[in-house]
Amino acid sequence: MEEKSFLGKGWGFPPTFDKKNAEVVMVSKEEDIRQSLQIFFQTKIGERIMRSDYGCVIHDYLFDRVDESFLGKLAFEIKQGIRRYEPRIIVHDVSAIKSNTLEGLISVEINYEIHSNNVRDNIVFPFYINEGTEIK
Repeated sequence: MEEKSFLGKGWGFPPTFDKKNAEVVMVSKEEDIRQSLQIFFQTKIGERIMRSDYGCVIHDYLFDRVDESFLGKLAFEIKQGIRRYEPRIIVHDVSAIKSNTLEGLISVEINYEIHSNNVRDNIVFPFYINEGTEIK
């Protein structure tokens, strides 16, 4: 009998298909967690009909002034969201920094540990606050 992993297995993101075997490409364990975090960051709150509270608050702050207070609040709220929606990890630190002010780039770095195997990892999510505004 196959042992089920707490880390899980799910569709790869973005979804891709294996033509040879006629099936969806699946990811598991650490990669499933990384892709789950990627999906969390790219989902706006209210975007999912059946789970309207799911998503990342970063999209709500698109036009806010970027200062230290903003970055601290953003990091705190992202950490709370990840703790709520990704139970497979322990979030140690979330930091938001201005990476490139002229291009409107904020980098959000998450340092976390996987519950079941104590593996530490991190992911950096780039967020462009000027993207789509045609500001040059």
